[in-house]
Amino acid sequence: MTRPSYLCGAILAACALALAANAAAADTVTSKGTTLRGTVKSLTGKNVALESEYGEGVIVIGWEDVEDITTEGDVMVLHGEEEDLIAPIRGKRDGFLVVGEQEIDVTTIHSAQPVGADGPTWQDRLRSSWRYWDGNFDLGFNFQQSTTDTTGLVGAFQTTRNKGPTRIGGGASYRYSTEKRKGQPGSTIQDELKGTIRGEYDLSERFYAFGQGDLEYDGIERLSIRAVPKLGIGYTIWQEELDAKRRNFLSAEAGGGWVYQKYFGGIENDFFTVAFGARACYHLPYDSKFDWTFDYLPAVDDWADNYLLRTTAALTVPMFDPISAKFTVMDEYNNQPAPGAAYNNLFLTIGLSIGW
Repeated sequence: MTRPSYLCGAILAACALALAANAAAADTVTSKGTTLRGTVKSLTGKNVALESEYGEGVIVIGWEDVEDITTEGDVMVLHGEEEDLIAPIRGKRDGFLVVGEQEIDVTTIHSAQPVGADGPTWQDRLRSSWRYWDGNFDLGFNFQQSTTDTTGLVGAFQTTRNKGPTRIGGGASYRYSTEKRKGQPGSTIQDELKGTIRGEYDLSERFYAFGQGDLEYDGIERLSIRAVPKLGIGYTIWQEELDAKRRNFLSAEAGGGWVYQKYFGGIENDFFTVAFGARACYHLPYDSKFDWTFDYLPAVDDWADNYLLRTTAALTVPMFDPISAKFTVMDEYNNQPAPGAAYNNLFLTIGLSIGW
């Protein structure tokens, strides 16, 4: 055999060893007699998410269809009320997940994710301490220096506690902007403060009860205060659970409420309403997410001429963990605004969002 032949043989042997090492390093999930190889991305009390090595995308498999599961590296498993366990997954036996030397009832798993070779990161530890909470802080800023100088700031905060069958959340936002033309005094063109609190309770797989209250102040629209408390029933038209904190869904709501609006100068407008609404969330490729909410609040005694219509749509696109770019469109139509104020208000915001 010539020297080049020895060299080719060595290269082929090295490639074979590399391929074998990669194969050995794969996590495995056995379902319906077939063993799938790839990377276990997450676990919940209902399913396993596996990124297969055979193609693109994540496969979600319910525990009832999982016969066995193993991981090469450590996984941080949050289970029970406040318990953590970090170890490789060694299998599944009689409804129990074998993690290291311990067995865990799969129904008690809150969430689980792979842990790097250096151990839990600060985000892993934060996820453990706040396992039932998630949220985001948004910030946007604009500046222009030209014939007209403008500056603006938008800040928002939102958080949700999800521990079935209850979900509780709230948030607040503030936007402020000024403009100044050369040779003229400056003026405020945006001055709005909002706050919301909301609770949901699952009555069944599809139906849930909800209660919500929100407050708003808008100096430009001459709105001193708007208060909208409401209660009702929601129905989940479509749902796809991805993990403990993520789900795709579309739901519709109906209930009763009260709208109280007080404008500058002491003018008031209040009415009882039949509250209609809709909510949706869809997770897109590359961990992007689309959220949408809709409210239609007509007066019980004057549906056609006294109502409030509100909708918000947001697209969140990750940049680098935990920061994302966020694009938000908000539209609000008030059929009876303050004298001199516009009926419709439309806002487009582009900023950064920090999630946890």
